[in-house]
Amino acid sequence: MVVADRITAEARSTLNQAGWGWLDLRGHLRLTGPGLFIDSDVPVLVGPETDRQGIIGRVGIELAALLLLDPARRIGVRAAAAALSRAPSSISETFAALRGAGLVDEDNKPVLPALFWELAEHWKPVSRDVASVPAPDGGRENAALRLGMDDVESNVGWALTDTVAAAAYGAPVSIRADHPPDFYVPDQGTLRRSVQLLGTATTATMRAGRVRIAPVPLVCARRIDATEWSDEKWPLANPLFVALDLAQDPGRGAEILDGWTPETVGARVW
Repeated sequence: MVVADRITAEARSTLNQAGWGWLDLRGHLRLTGPGLFIDSDVPVLVGPETDRQGIIGRVGIELAALLLLDPARRIGVRAAAAALSRAPSSISETFAALRGAGLVDEDNKPVLPALFWELAEHWKPVSRDVASVPAPDGGRENAALRLGMDDVESNVGWALTDTVAAAAYGAPVSIRADHPPDFYVPDQGTLRRSVQLLGTATTATMRAGRVRIAPVPLVCARRIDATEWSDEKWPLANPLFVALDLAQDPGRGAEILDGWTPETVGARVW
């Protein structure tokens, strides 16, 4: 049994494979044994005097995503604050928390793959299953849904993600031609409008697709136009965000990520 103030995602995976139990004092317990399986959030046990470390709050998630989008780039506090529309003081505190957890180095560059897997633990987009999906070349309905099909890489709009996007990027996935697509949308209002116009899928057989609220604005603001090198007409989410979605499946996702290195765009940070 391992007990620590913080157990990283990579360390958790290693302990799980070895059959060890662990308690992360930030609020998670895993115990396994004959007739016993516990894998659950628990009350936070780290005292208030302990320095806050790791990815903290929404700003932490946003900064981690920004760093992972261009891992070779050294980005300062003010540049990051401007890119994320956040106060420099908040960014400085967030960098300190990441540095204290060993997730960025002294130059504020991400420590790989630790920062990716830590971010994956916090990547929990709100989603809804829908009974139909729009056509990328549709008309008035598409304007109401804010698809953003014009000037894809400069405008905000929907971004194709998860398995279908991974296939477009050449990741080792096998899918049917009618595999339901997953999309990121910019905000809660767009999600509600999508459900109203496309209908709610109440069963798995009714599901034509899924819409998710982007956890960070960067998802829908930095989309990839893949029409020059693939048959996919939909704008793609950056490989980083596609990988974060795949990582939510600890079995199949980890296997896909292990065999996938982006070639056309993006960097392997997992």
